[in-house]
Amino acid sequence: MKVSLPALVAIPSVLILGLALALGVLERAPPATIAVAVDAPLAPRGLFDPTEVNTHDLYLEEHPRSRIRPVQLYHEEFKPEQSVAAFHDALNQGVRYFVTIQNSASALGTLSLFQDSRALLINTTSTTPALTGRDDFVLRIIPDAEREQRAIAREIQRLPGQRLLVLQDTGNLAYTDPAFAVLAAELRAQGRWRIAHHPLQVSAYKPAELRELMAREHDALYILAGSYIPAIGNVAQLFHHYHPAAPILLTPWARSPTILEKAGDAIDRIILPAHFGPRRLIGSLDDYYRRFHARFGFEPMATAIGVRQALELLDQAFARGHDTPAKVKEYLLTTPTHQTSLGLVAFDPYGDVSGDLYFLRDPRLELP
Repeated sequence: MKVSLPALVAIPSVLILGLALALGVLERAPPATIAVAVDAPLAPRGLFDPTEVNTHDLYLEEHPRSRIRPVQLYHEEFKPEQSVAAFHDALNQGVRYFVTIQNSASALGTLSLFQDSRALLINTTSTTPALTGRDDFVLRIIPDAEREQRAIAREIQRLPGQRLLVLQDTGNLAYTDPAFAVLAAELRAQGRWRIAHHPLQVSAYKPAELRELMAREHDALYILAGSYIPAIGNVAQLFHHYHPAAPILLTPWARSPTILEKAGDAIDRIILPAHFGPRRLIGSLDDYYRRFHARFGFEPMATAIGVRQALELLDQAFARGHDTPAKVKEYLLTTPTHQTSLGLVAFDPYGDVSGDLYFLRDPRLELP
């Protein structure tokens, strides 16, 4: 049988066309997704506040081409041993990137898991100085407790009076012990303030056990507690009952609508340290809170800001082709500043950041 010349020419043409189409499909195929674990503490906040989970949901809805594939990491943040188990499970499943809101005790419990390039963690809330200046694979996007407490001590120096009641939470001593040591040293060096120091577990405080202490002569109160414990607001309200004109200092880790609402009338005496200014006066922040509320029907805690920034930082690294923990770390630490939709982030050579605190004197602006 004879085969015509056109038929002989057509065969390779079909093959070439098929190859071209296949290459086109490959070029248009989206890059592989990368698992990122975002922790979702089971208690106490996780019982009622899905801020972190909703934060990455909103991020992916607004960035459908993101390479991030979120993995929820459930653990009890006040039980470091449970955190270690949860992180081990994620690592064994191949997760190499973590965005966490771990408190200091939990962060210290998992620190040994991030000593080498096996995995990278961005912590958005732990301030323990034990993480500072370490050449490891833990990065933080907030100042450590020493910087934080020096700023708070300067603010206390601006207040009238000389009798300061400090209530130190014992539920997270990895944060509050070094924090109190720095604060006390700073204030004693100035010589004006006399500190009445009272440790207690804020999450389990009993009003009857504090009334006698609260009723004594005090010119100001500092509640050295973090982890967005709702009872911080109740403690502030009890102090306000006995000292209605006295200022009440909180930590940046009390920037929560729930805490402020529980403070009742004490909210008007609260001075709230913060990593960013009043949300209603900063367009990008206010717009983000509005989008979040419109999508999920509630006001997120301040942790949403750090988690959002961390997700953006990872996505920026992934988009530039950095797809190993070592390459992502190198990119994040060698780039002088990173622009996120909610502000700049600049790491030092050890993955820490510095920065001034804002002191919000009208916390009502933080409420929905």
